[in-house]
Amino acid sequence: MLAPQRYSLILDLANRDGIVHTADLVKRMGVSSETVRKDLAYLEQKGQLERVHGGAVPAENAQPEKEPRGEYVSLKVRNTQHMEQKAAIVSYAASLVEEGQVVALDYGSTSQVMAVELKKRFKFLTVITNSVQIALILSECPNFTIILTGGILSKEELALSSDFTPMLDQLHIDILFMTVSGVDPAIGLTDQRFSEAKLQNQMRQAASRTIVLADSSKFGRSSLVKICALKDVDTIITDSGISQVTAQAIREAGSELVIVP
Repeated sequence: MLAPQRYSLILDLANRDGIVHTADLVKRMGVSSETVRKDLAYLEQKGQLERVHGGAVPAENAQPEKEPRGEYVSLKVRNTQHMEQKAAIVSYAASLVEEGQVVALDYGSTSQVMAVELKKRFKFLTVITNSVQIALILSECPNFTIILTGGILSKEELALSSDFTPMLDQLHIDILFMTVSGVDPAIGLTDQRFSEAKLQNQMRQAASRTIVLADSSKFGRSSLVKICALKDVDTIITDSGISQVTAQAIREAGSELVIVP
């Protein structure tokens, strides 16, 4: 278990139970007591916990660390973040695709990793996307049919978006793999921009199955624009960094959750 995953689990347990015990954390996380002490010291330094004898309690004025709503994170930056987790997620997700199907990919950084995986695994697919970069990746597959949605080019996202994409109303999609900026049990699925969120919903309405690809850093966070509720998608795939508390909350909100190692 990586350090950020341990921090998330420790904070979830502390906020749920009001206290965490060092001995319990050693057993739960499979690490040494020294590692747990360092983790608690780090979280205390960040103002998230206060250490007590044998463990720690939530800091009285601690605020959960979240990405500020409305703060845009560039595609270039996102393409460098959580790559190991994204690789595990798309490896599982690609196993759900069958040769010859119609697959839709949005503009997200995880979608680009998914495009590379599809390129390696399949010979015949139809791929619908609003991402110029994904279209270029898949253009090297001679038997792939690639459909770009059309629209106005976002230079930041290398993606097409507009209010005039009626083409999607005429298409059937077997599986939409959707990426998001935030997954919250109460708020739902959120993203950074209005135009892309509208296109994601158009794709979702045309798809027989919608699968969300979201690494564990996205959970418990929300961005400016709401896409839909968790119950409006079929499956969410994430990595093992998600805490048990958060996973249970996601499932109780009505969504199938798949956690990959």
